[in-house]
Amino acid sequence: MTSPFDSKNRVAAALDRLALHVLLFVLSVGYFFFLWHSGALSLLAGSALFILAMLTLLLLERRTLARRDHALRVRVGGSIALEELMLLPAAQAEKRVCALLAQTLGGNAWDSVLTYANKTYLVRCAQTLSGSSVGEGDVLAAHRARIASETEFCILASTGGFSPSAQRAAEWMEPPVRLIAGRQLALLFGQQHPATDAEIARRARRQRTPFSRGRIRALALAPAKQGRYLLVAFLLTMLYLLLHSALSLVFALVSFVLAMLCARENQKAFRL
Repeated sequence: MTSPFDSKNRVAAALDRLALHVLLFVLSVGYFFFLWHSGALSLLAGSALFILAMLTLLLLERRTLARRDHALRVRVGGSIALEELMLLPAAQAEKRVCALLAQTLGGNAWDSVLTYANKTYLVRCAQTLSGSSVGEGDVLAAHRARIASETEFCILASTGGFSPSAQRAAEWMEPPVRLIAGRQLALLFGQQHPATDAEIARRARRQRTPFSRGRIRALALAPAKQGRYLLVAFLLTMLYLLLHSALSLVFALVSFVLAMLCARENQKAFRL
């Protein structure tokens, strides 16, 4: 598996850099030769222009690398913070988000209550997976908690996203519930706590690691795929009856066996 942290091939990078340098030098000398029609003077002036251009490119490259390095540290730091936030107890997660908002906005945090601009905000956190969405039930629960705590406003943060119904429910509340999605939360965490070199290296090793045997089995034998396997087995059986293709029969049997294995895994999970 490839990783976004994989660097470019060194040989290719060196060849690209050499070609760029040669092109800049030729263009610099050619420009002055076109103006003066003198080889020695054009070579001297072109070399000076080439050195100036190279210094400018070096400065731009350093600034670009610094900006990319900072963006990478922010992204990885925010991702790590969200993973840790999902595993914390609900009360600790709310305190951590409240402290983050207080540090970002310059307010004061007490437990899960944020004081900012002479207003009080109750901070709630919905701990979901990154690909999951928070529903309107969590928004209603946050609104009821705000009423019980007697604070003026409510902020609902999520480690995932918000469904359209949750967004509509937040707008209909009086006062509206402020929503902070997982992407925004990760950006705030990353800006306050950028990732270190060791954390980036660990994340790179994790992304380069191929799927384990258990994970592949869990994906292939998921209970939700039982119906798909049965449908494929039925269609392949019909194809075998029409075309008398032995290959279709073999794949139909394989699909049927996979469906039975899915049913077996589902029974094991139900007993547990």
